[in-house]
Amino acid sequence: MNDRIKKIIYAAVGLGIAIVVLTSLSSIGEDVKNEQIVVCQKPFTGQMEYWTTPGFKWQWFGSLTYYYKTQQLWFGSEDNNRRQQGNPIPVIFNDASDGMIYGSLRVKLPTDQKYLSRIQTDYNGMDRLMEDLVRPTVTKVIYASGPLMSAFESYAEKKNNLIEYIADQLKNGVYTTTVRTIEVVDPITGEKKTNKIAVLIEDENAPGGYRRSEDSPFRFYGLEIGQVAVSKIGYSDKVLNQIAQQQESNMLVQTSKARTLAAQQEAIRAEEEGKTAATKAKWEQEKIKAVEVTKAEQEREVSRLAAEKAEFDKKKIIAEGQAEAEANRLKVAAGLTPQERAEWEYKTKVGVAKALSDIKLPTIVMAGGNAGSGNAAMDAMGLKMMTDLVEKMSK
Repeated sequence: MNDRIKKIIYAAVGLGIAIVVLTSLSSIGEDVKNEQIVVCQKPFTGQMEYWTTPGFKWQWFGSLTYYYKTQQLWFGSEDNNRRQQGNPIPVIFNDASDGMIYGSLRVKLPTDQKYLSRIQTDYNGMDRLMEDLVRPTVTKVIYASGPLMSAFESYAEKKNNLIEYIADQLKNGVYTTTVRTIEVVDPITGEKKTNKIAVLIEDENAPGGYRRSEDSPFRFYGLEIGQVAVSKIGYSDKVLNQIAQQQESNMLVQTSKARTLAAQQEAIRAEEEGKTAATKAKWEQEKIKAVEVTKAEQEREVSRLAAEKAEFDKKKIIAEGQAEAEANRLKVAAGLTPQERAEWEYKTKVGVAKALSDIKLPTIVMAGGNAGSGNAAMDAMGLKMMTDLVEKMSK
C-alpha cells in the first residue's frame, strides 16, 4: 500500500472521528439553566444525578430529563397573552348549585434528591408530573371544597375561604367532613327549609387542625404551592338568577336593618339630649339654689352679727348703768366732798326754784280785808313754803 493510499485512509478515519465527536458533543456535557432541574441517568451503570444549580455539567452520553423549578397550572383562566389555558374545574355547593372554577396556581418543585428521585421514578418528566399529579389533585380538592359553602356564599362572603380551603388541602390532604342538617329561612321565599351541609371535623393532632381523609400527594413528593388564584366562578343562569334575587332580598333586609338602626340611634340621641337638657335644667336650679342659699346664709350671718352687737350693746349699757350706780352708791357711802356738796346744793336749789316758779298758787283768798291785802298774804305763804323746802332738801 503506497503512501498516498495510507494518507487517504488516515484522512477518512480522522474525518469520521471528527464527525462522531461533533455529533456527540451535545451528549458529553450540558449547560443547566438557572430555572431548570435536570436529572441525568448515566449509561451502563444507570447512576442518577440531579442537577439543581446552574452551570456546565458532564453528561457523558447519559440520558437527560428536564423539569422546571416552578410551573404554572391553568384551569380555564387566561394567561398573560389573554389566551385561555386548560379547562375550568367543576364544583357542587351544599345547596345543590353547581359552578365552574376558573383560576391558576403555581407549583414549586423540591431540590432535595429524595423527592426528585420519587418524581423521576413515578412521572419521568414535567408534563406528566403536571397532568398526572398536579391537575388531578387540584381537581379533587376543589370538588371537595364546594360542599363547605353555598353558591351565594362562594359568590360573596366565603369567596376567600374557597381559596384557603384549596391551598390547605393541597398542602395537608383532603378534609374528612361530617354531614349536618340545618334549618334555614329561604331569603327569597321566606319559607323555612332544611339543608345538608358538610362540616369540618376539628382534630388538634391532624395537620392544620382538621381531620384528613388522605395525606397530600404534594407532601409526599415535596411539592409546594406558591400561589392560588380564583379568577371567577361560572354559574348557570338559574343560579345567577337565584343569586340576584338573594342579593336583592339581602339588600332589602340590610335597608330595613339600617332604618331600624337609624331609628334606634335617633331614639338614643333624643334620650341623650333629654338627659342633657334635664341635667342642664337641674344644674341651673342647683345654681339658683346655691345663690339663694348663699344669700340666706349671708343674711343669717348679718342677723347673727347684728344680734351679737345688740347683745353686746345691751350688756355694755347695763354694765355702764351698773358701774354708774355703783359709783353713786360708793359716793354716797363715802360722803361728798365740800365742793361736791356745794355744787349739788346749788344745782338742787336752782332746780327747785325753777320747779316752784312753775307752780300756780291760788290767786283768790277769802279773808276779811281788802283785795290787796289778800295777795300780799299769798305771796308771803309761797315764799315761806319755798324757803322751808329748800332748807329741808339742803339737810
